Amino acid sequence: MTKDLAAIRQIRLGDELRALRLDQNKKLTEVTRELKGWSPARLSKMERAEQPVGAADLAALMSYYGVTGSDREYFENLLGSGPPRQWWRDLDFASSITAAFAEYLALEADASQMLNYFPSAFPGLVQTEGYAREMIAAGLSAPNEEQIETAAEVRMMRQRRLTGDNPLELETYFGEVALLVAGDPKVLADQIRHAIKVAQYPNVAIRMIPLNAGRQGILASGLVLMRFPDDLENGFVFIEAVGGMLPRRTGRDVRRAERAFARVKQCALSPEETIAALERKLEELT
Repeated sequence: MTKDLAAIRQIRLGDELRALRLDQNKKLTEVTRELKGWSPARLSKMERAEQPVGAADLAALMSYYGVTGSDREYFENLLGSGPPRQWWRDLDFASSITAAFAEYLALEADASQMLNYFPSAFPGLVQTEGYAREMIAAGLSAPNEEQIETAAEVRMMRQRRLTGDNPLELETYFGEVALLVAGDPKVLADQIRHAIKVAQYPNVAIRMIPLNAGRQGILASGLVLMRFPDDLENGFVFIEAVGGMLPRRTGRDVRRAERAFARVKQCALSPEETIAALERKLEELT
């Protein structure tokens, strides 16, 4: 197992351990009170993949929770060898990365496939820097200029996943309203040109949801589904919310996301029709 896949499995293991504890209505203090040498802080770090889970640690938790047989084997198969890879750790803006966003970035860096949907903007992985700055500045957190610049830089660096070795397979959807809401028309024109360019990548499919798709083609919020080379049947789901993307990683959530994307796909223009629509809008702007 490579280091990267170990990181993915450790994040998944931590999430599954937390879900197991919550399913049994246990608090951190309740669990660690029964485990010699444990503390709530230590278990919390394991659940958040900030501290590796060793074989002895997992055995103690499995015994405490009463997990046996194939269920226990599932947990044992998720044992990882280290914390998530953090490509941004040595950069100047590393301290501004929140724990939640750090987890998202680590998973995105290791994903092999991604589906995402954003109702009113071009997705971050296909944004220009100018467009990204406009979108970040319009956020609810009212970021200052330094924060806008940092966030835009992170967004540009993330786009490296679309090129190079083992590029991410991206299927992305956006609502037509993204073409109707603009700050600087030149910024929007540059964004459309860039989206048309990225749409030519063999590993990228960009599809627009037209306004005439009606309610059937609209989801209540942005949605991301990531899949990984070691387990293409499952994945991690993130739902857009105030302040960031909320993870939803049970099998049920993945199946719900798959159904949502199937519905959106039925309402979307084809990649070729999307490029034609973008070219028509570009003509209007220029």
